Amino acid sequence: MKVDDLNLQKGRQLLSFCHYRKHLIGSFTAMTISSTRKKQNRFRTLLKASIFCTYLVILAGAVVRMTGSGMGCPDWPKCFGSYIPPTDISELPEDYKEHYIGVRKTKNEKLAKLIRPLGWNELADQISHDPSIYEETDFIWQRTWIEYVNRLAGALLGVFLFAAFLASLIYWKKKRSIPLIVFGIIIVTGFQGWMGSIVVSTNLLPGVLTAHMLLAFLVIAGLVYLYVKTAFGIRAMATLRMENTMRYALAGLITLTLIQVLLGTQVRQQIDVIAKGFDHAQRELWISQLDWIFKVHRSFSLLLLFGNAWLCYQIFKYLHHYNAVFRTAIYLAVFVGIATISGIVMAYFGVPAWAQPIHLFLSCLIFGAQVYLYSAFGRKTQISTSSMTID
Repeated sequence: MKVDDLNLQKGRQLLSFCHYRKHLIGSFTAMTISSTRKKQNRFRTLLKASIFCTYLVILAGAVVRMTGSGMGCPDWPKCFGSYIPPTDISELPEDYKEHYIGVRKTKNEKLAKLIRPLGWNELADQISHDPSIYEETDFIWQRTWIEYVNRLAGALLGVFLFAAFLASLIYWKKKRSIPLIVFGIIIVTGFQGWMGSIVVSTNLLPGVLTAHMLLAFLVIAGLVYLYVKTAFGIRAMATLRMENTMRYALAGLITLTLIQVLLGTQVRQQIDVIAKGFDHAQRELWISQLDWIFKVHRSFSLLLLFGNAWLCYQIFKYLHHYNAVFRTAIYLAVFVGIATISGIVMAYFGVPAWAQPIHLFLSCLIFGAQVYLYSAFGRKTQISTSSMTID
C-alpha cells in the first residue's frame, strides 16, 4: 500500500508539473504573440503615417503649382544657400539671380551629358539650350516659404519611411518581401528627391514633372499594398468568384486612371504655357486654347466616372458585409464625385486656381482607394475592422 501511495503521489506531482509546464508554455507563447502583434501594429502605424505624408507632399506640391512657387527656392536641397530660407530680399546678395542661373547651368550640363547616352538627345538639347529654363524669378518670400514647406513635408516622409523600414524587419524571416518592398519605396522616394532637384534646375521642365508625378503614384501603390497585405484577417473568403471579378475590373480602372493622369499632366503643361502667354490673366479664354488632348481627357473622365460607379454599385450590392471594402468603396465614390465636379468647374468656369490642386489631389486619392480595393480582393482572408483604412 505504501508503494502504491508513493507511486500515486509521484503521479500527481508529475501531472501537476505537466500542467504547470503547459501553462508556462502557453503564457510564454501568448506573450510572444502579444509582443509580435505590438510590433506589427507599430509597423502598420508607421505605414499609415507614411501614406499620410505622401499625400501631404502631393497636396503641398499642388499648392506650389497653384501659387507659382516652384522656383521659390532656386537651389536644392538648400534654399538660397541656407537650410532656413530668407524672409526679406535684403538678406540676399544683389547678384543672386545671376549666381543661381550659373549654378543651374552647371547642373543642367551634367544632366544633359548623363541622358544623351540613353538616346534622349532632344530632351538633352532642350535642357541645355531652352532659354526659358534660365529665367530667374524675383524673390517673393511667400512663394519661397511655400516651396520650403513642401520640402519639409518630403523630409518628414523620409523619416517615417526609414522608421517603417526598421519596423518591417520583424517580417524578415517569414515574409522577406515586406522589408524589401519598403526598402524599394525608400529608393524610389530618394530618387524623387533627386528628381525634385532636377525639377528646380530645369525650371519645371514639363517632361520632368510628368515623371515626378508617376513616381509619386508608385510610392502610393507600394505603401497601400503593404498596408493591406499586413492587415489582420478574420475569416476566409466565402467565395472568390465575385472578388476575382472585382479585381479584374479594378485592374482595368487603375490602368485607365493612370492614363487619365498622364493626359491630365499634358493638359496642365499646356495650361502653364497658355497662362504665361496671357500673363496669367483672362482665365476664361484658356480652355479654348487647348488642343485635342483636353477633349480626350474630358471623355476619359466620363469613362472613369461610369466605371467607378459600376464598381461601387457592385460592392454596395454584393459585398456590403465586407466592412473594410464597403467603407473604402464609399470613399472612392465620394472622391470620384468631387473630382468630376472640380473638373467641370475648371472646364466651364475659367480654370479657377483653387480647383487645380483639389483636382490633382483627388485623382491621387482615387488611385489610392483603387489600389486598396485591388489588394484587398487579392487576400485569402477578409480584413478585420480594426485594420481598416480609417479606424
